[in-house]
Amino acid sequence: MDTVQDKTYEAIYYSLWEAARRYSSFTQFRVIGKSHDDRMIPMLEIGQGDACIFCVAGFSGTDGQMTDRLTRMALELCRIYECNWTVDELYEVKKLLDQTRLCIIPVVNPDGYEICRKGYNTVRNPIFRQMLKMQDVPCDEFEGNARGMDTARNFPTTFCIRKKIHQQPASENETRALIRIFQEYGGRGLLVFCGYGKKVVYYRRDQNFSTGQRCYRLARHLKKCTRGKLEQLAIEREAQNGRRSTGRPEQYYGEMIRQPAFRIELPVNSGNKEEEEREFHWNIFTLWYSCKKIWRCTDAGSVSL
Repeated sequence: MDTVQDKTYEAIYYSLWEAARRYSSFTQFRVIGKSHDDRMIPMLEIGQGDACIFCVAGFSGTDGQMTDRLTRMALELCRIYECNWTVDELYEVKKLLDQTRLCIIPVVNPDGYEICRKGYNTVRNPIFRQMLKMQDVPCDEFEGNARGMDTARNFPTTFCIRKKIHQQPASENETRALIRIFQEYGGRGLLVFCGYGKKVVYYRRDQNFSTGQRCYRLARHLKKCTRGKLEQLAIEREAQNGRRSTGRPEQYYGEMIRQPAFRIELPVNSGNKEEEEREFHWNIFTLWYSCKKIWRCTDAGSVSL
């Protein structure tokens, strides 16, 4: 199996496309938009239900390991669904995917992903390429897109502050692509996955009361599933302290779609690769199953944790 260093953007794109061709009875492949350097942003829908849950990763090029994991998780889900297997004798994947759809977008920022792998010369636009080289940032530390913008903090949210010229909210193609798909599908929830050193579940309670209460209840349950840390993000406090966590996709989704949204940070740099993958798959199945179970309970008017 390819490592994240060996796997190209094209390999990720075509693996999702081939999965949709092979499992055409319950999957759908879709290009939701293009990056500034004209790379397509793929999405794989798995399942046949009316409601959908978004699983998104790859806002930063430095987060390539999470992109790789989410891609392989999508392919594994397809195989499990086709064979009607259960996971760890607990999760009936086919039954759950017959009731809902999982919309997986593993690489929101394909330009940044390729820059971290191959360097700035992979940028096709000569103007963008020269501008990025002038920033004097090592390729393996580069977090932006082809225009040098941080796509993870470019959403039109409350207290969103412009940090650079031409960095007004929703200025980037990648941001607008996600906004369009969020508005078209709506969905029941959003999970944004990032790779860091510790397990942390971030949630917000400062949209409206009902959404905030649901987010808190879900977050408590997710904390138990991940055996990680639970942290709340308060928008006003972040803005006053000058922190740059406003303008994030989970904040936008909560404000505009009014459904629960979380940022899930998971460790990716452990020395034991097999243990990492096993831990990630366990977390992703537990999170996904738990979210669907709780959202079903909230529709019925009660939540049991």
